[in-house]
Amino acid sequence: MEIGRRGFIKGMGALGGAAASGVGFDALAAAAKAKPAAAAKSMEVKTFKSGCSICPNFCGIQGNVVNGIVKSIYPDAARAEVYNHGICPKGASGMYNTYDPYRLKKPLKRTNPKKGPNENPGFVEISWDEAFTLVAERLNKIKADNPSKLVFQWGQGKYLIGDTNLKAWCGAFGTPNAIHRTTLCEAARHVADELTWGYHGHLPDLKYTNLLLNFGANYHEGEQTSRWLDWATAQGRERGLKTVVIDPRLSGCAAKADEWVPVRPGKDVVMILAMCKQLIDAGTIDEEFLTTYTNSPQLVGADGKIVMDKDGKTPLVWDTVSNAAAAYTANVKPALKGSYTVDGKLVRTAFTVFADSLKDVTPQYAEEVAGVPAATITRLAATFAKEAHIGEFKEIDGVKLRYRPVAAYTFRGLAAKEFGVQNSRSLLILNSLVGAIDAVGGFLLHHPNNHPEYLEPAKCDYPPKRTDMQQTVFHPNSHHNIGQQTNITLLDPKSWGLGYVPEMQMFYGTNRAVSTSNAWQQFEGMTKTFNVVIDIVMTETAWYGDIVLPDKTYLESWHNAPAKTHPEMTGIVAIRQPMTNPFNLEHNATSIIFELAKRVGIRDKYLENLNKGWKLKEVKFKPGRDYTTEEQVEIIWTDKTKKDFAYAKEHGFVAKKLDTKGKYLHGVDPVFKGPGKPKFKLYADHFVGTYETVEKVVKANNITRIDLAKYKLAYSPIPTKDHAFPTPHREAKDFPFYLVTHKLMHRYQSGNTINNAITNQALGADLDTNYVAINAATATQMGIKDGDTVQIETRVGKVKGIARLMQGVRPDTLAVSYHYGQWSPGYAPGANKGTWINQVLELHPDVPSGMNSFNDTKCKLTKA
Repeated sequence: MEIGRRGFIKGMGALGGAAASGVGFDALAAAAKAKPAAAAKSMEVKTFKSGCSICPNFCGIQGNVVNGIVKSIYPDAARAEVYNHGICPKGASGMYNTYDPYRLKKPLKRTNPKKGPNENPGFVEISWDEAFTLVAERLNKIKADNPSKLVFQWGQGKYLIGDTNLKAWCGAFGTPNAIHRTTLCEAARHVADELTWGYHGHLPDLKYTNLLLNFGANYHEGEQTSRWLDWATAQGRERGLKTVVIDPRLSGCAAKADEWVPVRPGKDVVMILAMCKQLIDAGTIDEEFLTTYTNSPQLVGADGKIVMDKDGKTPLVWDTVSNAAAAYTANVKPALKGSYTVDGKLVRTAFTVFADSLKDVTPQYAEEVAGVPAATITRLAATFAKEAHIGEFKEIDGVKLRYRPVAAYTFRGLAAKEFGVQNSRSLLILNSLVGAIDAVGGFLLHHPNNHPEYLEPAKCDYPPKRTDMQQTVFHPNSHHNIGQQTNITLLDPKSWGLGYVPEMQMFYGTNRAVSTSNAWQQFEGMTKTFNVVIDIVMTETAWYGDIVLPDKTYLESWHNAPAKTHPEMTGIVAIRQPMTNPFNLEHNATSIIFELAKRVGIRDKYLENLNKGWKLKEVKFKPGRDYTTEEQVEIIWTDKTKKDFAYAKEHGFVAKKLDTKGKYLHGVDPVFKGPGKPKFKLYADHFVGTYETVEKVVKANNITRIDLAKYKLAYSPIPTKDHAFPTPHREAKDFPFYLVTHKLMHRYQSGNTINNAITNQALGADLDTNYVAINAATATQMGIKDGDTVQIETRVGKVKGIARLMQGVRPDTLAVSYHYGQWSPGYAPGANKGTWINQVLELHPDVPSGMNSFNDTKCKLTKA
């Protein structure tokens, strides 16, 4: 692809080289040349406590500012015990994003109506008043016609001004199309949690964990809890923690592990189920936990549904005292295993249904499918059981607690697949078999049963109200917006059952089309709408914009900052505060949407929604007046913390430490344990009900986009070996290689790190590009040498890259990091190097969650 770099903008003050940018680096040069005495005389040094926002780790930082220039960024030492003990290269060099001479500095208006990678947008600079007027005029017309015709998409914007503010604005406008990006990250893992125990979020209890099985979580390179997991595992190794990494590629985590198990991509679920079979066959399971916390003893009929009492609501178990089916009450002792007869019909316990399903999933079968030796699977299962200390207790601070110091953990490794929910559920079941749920050293959950509706059949709405098909018959359990769907819907809204045609999209802090599969389809969808883009640089999304609005960076802005925590901490409230403003930018996204709320006449409704969304109780937004960005942050901080805002400016956050009961006894024990309680769903009986509804809706509406056989498999009440065979693995038989993607520590997939000369060049000569990782023996057989240009071909396209030969990848697998090869002419020269791998990835979203199937594609490899 050849894309011209010149002449795409009239008025280079808004976007261009350092000479045209007015960046003010002269101050730096003058300081360097100044005599020491003169420099000391005028030096003003300040420190600011804030939070990084480049990725969703939200590390606490301290910015050191000299004469208004951010000189250095360090981790906030006070935040170490709360979350991050260090920061990554992106965070340490975050000031480069702020001083980037290629930043957007003035609002831009498109003059060429045609949109495409090779189309010159003809951007011209306009004033903020003209920009607001043009955008507000369109918004007012849409609001008067049908507010749903506006789509507002955001990505990292979710973590800048926050989901709450953005959803409050969309709610005030009246559009349901408020769409963030979780399906491009880890949504299937969240939904697996939600459909198993009623909410999402989990971490291993690494203070006490002795054995960690890591299925593709890459926290030494990049995942959402990296800055705690990397530190906690390092500390754990000092006291004897053993880690085993199951991953097709020798990742940063695998390199530091006690053992690397190179599993075949997409086949992890078979390995996990084989381990489950080994545990069950050996009797090394926590029967008490399974019986009293989970729905394992509930009786299942031939139709796959739980057998209910006469009220139609209460599940029946087999009572070993009365030797009869009964509701689980105080005097009933449920049988975990067995087949029984109830009302003349054969039934089995849910646990028995699961155990019977594993009959053929032997270690030998798993070796054939997953490429992991049977002996390794058998050994890991036995070690997992031994290290679980089943039946043991540990006393901490005078509290007697279940002790299960093992955890099996994942992030995108199991989630970024066509059967991501089922893959992820298999790991939850493995942890539950040894009782390692909310136990000391085990697998700690976040607010179990916080959403009990997740443990019921989904509604499967149709026709859809939203462009992303969230919680419709297409993706019934997509509790998190489906980031990649809207631009596909726009290609043919009627075929999706949408009753309107969207006319306008707003994008904030997202480079959506670049960040997902079937990327050129995404860009085609963007040609169907008038696009308003809020960002800091000219991303590919901005290239398709009609109005482009410059945002401030996190070092220039007031934000109510989200914050990560770990199992010892809770109650974190944090802010970001401006440290500098080198380009004298007038607005950030907070003030942009506030001004638009005023001009569209929804300000007071927006303020009302902010009060509700933030759950403000005492200090609230009042109607009839404007609020600066600082005032907005102050109101939320003050209500949440009851502390003066001066404390926020000085410290940046508040938090509190959990006591032992809060850490271990707030979760499954009060929620699931014993009679009369809801249960952790080892057997997902609500999946059966969901599929029945899908089938009815599809047939009643003649929906041709849904393959019922695929949906029935996706809604199996238990994970099965069939979930190891996504569509490309079944169909792309002439494509011999598995293709997986991964992150690198120093890059982020959107445009906000692509220009960073520190991380892309200063840290190493070759960090400004990526490579096609090939097993050395495989490459030699193919006549490919290190550094050769190779071509990857999939069923949706072709792309070239540079071969990197290594031992640390399976012989049948290619691995390519996914945040390179972007093509916008608005980036710095040389920023477009590398392979944009997403453009050749097939898209087969996980049915329940809508999660993108990043790691299922098969491909061919040839020397270019």
